Amino acid sequence: MTKDLILQLNTELFRASGILTLILFLLETLKEGYVSFYLNPVIILVIFLGSGVIWLFTPQTIENKGILG
Repeated sequence: MTKDLILQLNTELFRASGILTLILFLLETLKEGYVSFYLNPVIILVIFLGSGVIWLFTPQTIENKGILG
């Protein structure tokens, strides 16, 4: 139960950090210093890559439970 929760949270962290990385780099490209003055976007990129490696190397169990459980 706990392992499944951790894997699910890691998957959500991977998705959220990926989207945030793309948005931050897009904003930084549009206006120089707009993001990097407050936050280093590379930190979010490292979180994205780290959670992606964890997500890639953890076995996924597919449980197809019916409507009745």
